[in-house]
Amino acid sequence: PLVTKNINEIIKLIQKLLIKKIAYESKDGSIYFDISKSSKYGRLTRLNKIALKTGTRVSADEYEKGEAGDFVLWKAKKPGEPFWRSPFGDGRPGWHIECSALSAKYFGVTFDIHTGGVDLIFPHHENEIAQSEAATGKKFVNYWVHGEHLLVNKKKMSKSLGNFYTLDDLKKKEFNPLSFRYLVLTTHYRSKLNFTWKGIASAANGIHALYHEVAFLKFLEKKIANSKSQIPNKLQTVKLRDYSEQFIAAINDDLNTSKALAAVWDLIGSKEIRPLNKLALLFKFDEVLGLKLKEAVKFSRPPAKVGNLVKEREKYRANKQFVQADRLRKRVEALGYMIEDTTYGPFVWQDKVKS
Repeated sequence: PLVTKNINEIIKLIQKLLIKKIAYESKDGSIYFDISKSSKYGRLTRLNKIALKTGTRVSADEYEKGEAGDFVLWKAKKPGEPFWRSPFGDGRPGWHIECSALSAKYFGVTFDIHTGGVDLIFPHHENEIAQSEAATGKKFVNYWVHGEHLLVNKKKMSKSLGNFYTLDDLKKKEFNPLSFRYLVLTTHYRSKLNFTWKGIASAANGIHALYHEVAFLKFLEKKIANSKSQIPNKLQTVKLRDYSEQFIAAINDDLNTSKALAAVWDLIGSKEIRPLNKLALLFKFDEVLGLKLKEAVKFSRPPAKVGNLVKEREKYRANKQFVQADRLRKRVEALGYMIEDTTYGPFVWQDKVKS
């Protein structure tokens, strides 16, 4: 939502704080939040109450940790700046009050999860809590989830250093953009993540291998669909429950996605579960991970030209004409597909998953 379309909501929120005498007007007409009236101020950041500079006004939206002061809610009009009319004079809202007003309008006065980068904990999120709870008398957010910084070659990503990348840069290098998601999932969100091209290549191999396994499970299920499973249903039920609990426990452990990925690979390697049941649980896991595993099946659907070469190769193999069969394999590989010979026949797989 646009702040410019919600100025009235912001003004109403500031009016509430003025009526409760938790906000006050300065000599220049700006409105400030009085942090001395907020008994719990600093609890998110664990600021030392003694270090708080109560009564010190901070007109900037960002300031140094530990330098907390009364923060601006409404900035009085200045030459050359945009402004809006309000009962307390012309001006524009501060950054923090914008978020509280829009959150209340679109999510309600209390909502469950608030995310953001670690650099937003102070002062932004601390100030959001103070003004929202002062205005409503209700808890603002139940869970705060702060992500650590993404580094590039162990340095902060910036255009000035020339280490600023976008998803289009990954595409230009023929990486599946979901490789980056896989990379992110391998590290806990509260840990710094160092991006390197070597690292994204490793992640690309990881998601490629995962897609391969999913497609191969689909291939196996089709081949054994009419055969009686040798795995007892009771054993499958128990093992499926175990892997499901392993995955859920990882996610509930402060979103430990690396452990969740380990559960995915453990499930794939299980010998006690039929391919169809594995696939169903993997797709359930992917509702959380968002790696588009259902789309992996398409990478084992070769075009007609490749399919015809594979069929011709099988005829040569049946006649033990292995030299001719190897020539056809190379032609298939030149078209970007790999052939894996299994007891159920050839499994054809797209060698490089781009997107």
